[in-house]
Amino acid sequence: MPRLHHTFTLTALDRGDVARTVSSAYGVVRGARFGPDGALLPPTEEELRRLERRAEARGIVPDAEERAAYQRAFEDPPGHAEGSGEAVSEGDDRGSAERELDAHDLAEEAALGEARLSLRLLSGEHLAPGSAYLVTEVDAEGRPVFETDGDGWVGTDLTVTSWNESGRCAVDFAMREDAGAADGASPRGESTTTTGTVVHDHVQETLTVEADLRLPVESAMARWGSGLLRARVRVRVDLPGWYAAASGAATVPPVTLEVEHRLVRASGEAVPAPGPEGAWSVSGRLEVRGVGLSRPLVAAAGWALGRSLRRSDAWSLEARAAAFEAGWDGIARALPEFPALLDELAAVLADARPQ
Repeated sequence: MPRLHHTFTLTALDRGDVARTVSSAYGVVRGARFGPDGALLPPTEEELRRLERRAEARGIVPDAEERAAYQRAFEDPPGHAEGSGEAVSEGDDRGSAERELDAHDLAEEAALGEARLSLRLLSGEHLAPGSAYLVTEVDAEGRPVFETDGDGWVGTDLTVTSWNESGRCAVDFAMREDAGAADGASPRGESTTTTGTVVHDHVQETLTVEADLRLPVESAMARWGSGLLRARVRVRVDLPGWYAAASGAATVPPVTLEVEHRLVRASGEAVPAPGPEGAWSVSGRLEVRGVGLSRPLVAAAGWALGRSLRRSDAWSLEARAAAFEAGWDGIARALPEFPALLDELAAVLADARPQ
């Protein structure tokens, strides 16, 4: 059975700061206003720049040095991606093809870098049970990043099933592959790849995400619609359980992951414990096992993958863990400032008018 395990040393987050940030985030959602066409009314450019300056001044936005350090941790070692010059010089055709591919990738990266999220209220009153929304990515001209006849994610439908900020808030989601219903109706069935529900229980202070994934691919062994292309995923976060474990109390794992597939089962958890100098020592675990006749295949694949990663110069668990810890430190430093900034954003959104 393949197993992955690592222990992180993370800066502790004040529980009061977390609670205030969650409350302020709900304020941002409540403050959203929508135009006659259903599109979210954004802040003015001047207000956005003011909020960006405040975020930078409060340390919420990482500086250039922090961003560069995080990026370096996830880049391939020098020369790995480029190869030796001999690989390109084997033939002009191959070199030209590689250059064209690089140019295409760079163009796609540039387009994605300029893309922005767009939110539309398709039907119902904002946050009322039954209200439907569509989240998409659009370019600077407001066009979908993925064309209607292209491949890949083109949007996510959101449907509010319950909204009680003193009790339970639940939202269903369905990711689209086909943008054909962008003018209103929410697609289902063959036009979606992943569906699920997000539930936040304010009383229990828990967050649960359940999803039915359908991979948008097919092969000779798994045709479209096959159960081999589906998996069930469940993630649960228990905030009181997290802080109880972080204080040294025995508790069930406060963060859990479960994945069910016809051939594979996976389970993971994260458990904090008191660490040095008031930090959290967070133990993360992931186990993958095959089902039935797939057990030896999964075991062999896990062994081969683990051996490959350990010997790879392009992948380092230590480097990525260090980058994650550094990123977490930045979040911990900025967390006390988040609620005030979110409150400002909520007020700006609530006052937004069509431009």
